[in-house]
Amino acid sequence: MKPICYCLILVLLLLGSSACQEDTIQPDTFGSIFGEVLEAESNIGIADVKVSSTPPTSSVVTDAQGRFSFENIKAGTYSLRMEKDGYTSKLESVTVFADQTANVVILLSPDTMENTLPMPPMNLEPVNGATNQEVEVLLRWTAEDADADDRLSYDLKLYNADQSESMTLLTASTDTSYLLTDLEYNTVYFWQVTVYDGRGEAVNSPVWGFETQAFPDHRYLFVRQEAGQYNIYSSDRTGEPIRLTFNAGSSWRPRMSPLRDKIAYISNSSLEPQIFIMNRDGSENRQVTSIPISGYNNLELDFCWSPDGTQLVYMSNTKLYTIQPDGSGLHLLNEAPVGATFTECDWTAQGNFLLVRTTGQFAYQSYIYQMDAEGNYIALVQNDAPGGTGGPMYSIDGGTMLFTQDAAGFEAPDGRQLDARIYLRNLTSQITTDLSIEKPAGTNDLDARYSPDGAQIIFVNTNNDGISPRSIWVMDLDGENRTLLFENAEMPEWR
Repeated sequence: MKPICYCLILVLLLLGSSACQEDTIQPDTFGSIFGEVLEAESNIGIADVKVSSTPPTSSVVTDAQGRFSFENIKAGTYSLRMEKDGYTSKLESVTVFADQTANVVILLSPDTMENTLPMPPMNLEPVNGATNQEVEVLLRWTAEDADADDRLSYDLKLYNADQSESMTLLTASTDTSYLLTDLEYNTVYFWQVTVYDGRGEAVNSPVWGFETQAFPDHRYLFVRQEAGQYNIYSSDRTGEPIRLTFNAGSSWRPRMSPLRDKIAYISNSSLEPQIFIMNRDGSENRQVTSIPISGYNNLELDFCWSPDGTQLVYMSNTKLYTIQPDGSGLHLLNEAPVGATFTECDWTAQGNFLLVRTTGQFAYQSYIYQMDAEGNYIALVQNDAPGGTGGPMYSIDGGTMLFTQDAAGFEAPDGRQLDARIYLRNLTSQITTDLSIEKPAGTNDLDARYSPDGAQIIFVNTNNDGISPRSIWVMDLDGENRTLLFENAEMPEWR
């Protein structure tokens, strides 16, 4: 029996060896292709011929002598396609062997079909030299080609006013229109279209131009909070508000200059809150202060322009400064009483006086003082009263002031108010009038400001829960005819 067992074992070993040999995986092998593309009649190399392969490897173009190469590609058979405008395309088959270079010469013949270049594109709108265009402009053009079978494509470029900078908006597109958005107001733009028929040279249109309209003469500025960030908007009673600020941080408390040509505001885009100035359309934005504007609650801070627009008055905790709009001339006007910080101020041309509000240790502790233009305290206009205080603002004639006060006398550490109302006080007689006679219960009236003619008041109304959206309203000087202007808006300015 033993000899039989030995033979059986030998047979099994041989079968196993054979099976292992059948499972061996052959590795990939690689080679190269070197080629030349020549003109069929002259045998001169043709430059800039596009050469592509199937199966795909990469796409190359021939050099000045018409040469090309594909390096380190898998061994196998490839179909090469040669393309160049003005020549008939051609396919050529080539086989690549392992560790070898396949050499191929391809002859291209000129395309004998006669080609007519397209006519230069013509613009449909806006017409060349158009003015008063919206900040969204639809560009439209057309082009004609005598060769009906040609498929036209277009490039579109936009240039700045002096044509020193350009932006490519379309490349090899079949569209014949393009909507320009987010254009600047009162700005000249130029544009040009290039047309291709796929067989000949590109054809350029003339350079056309248009000018956008001037920035609207809006009377209102306000702040809107979106996604946790504050930004400044410009608007009229009707129409879509225009966003003016696009800083990295929040921007708030806009104040129009007396000449209505500049807007000063607060922004924390440079980490600490600083005063910035921009044009009415939001352009030429720049930082004015280097010492930050700060106080008990930065969102409640309110600075002001001098009546002639040559200075700004702002607070940095216990110090009150004046500074020129270009950032020069920083001057310490005065310091707050012990234990207090400055919060709000206003300046009237009548007598050249200022009203300033200070905040004490708690948010509800407030005093309103009158100062002269040199920063000297003249009088205590409003003593600390129960509940939170806001304002003040002078009337046009300097004889009265607006301010807000929580009639509920609620004094919470976080400054919450339950029944903030707008009051008008005669600074001579000290007679005080409640203007919030139509205010809904459970809400606060805040941030009251006179209209430019002194006949109305713009203000904020919001639920007293402290978390509800705010809205901007206007009412007559006697507190009647409350009218909603803007929803989801606060910190109004009216010039």
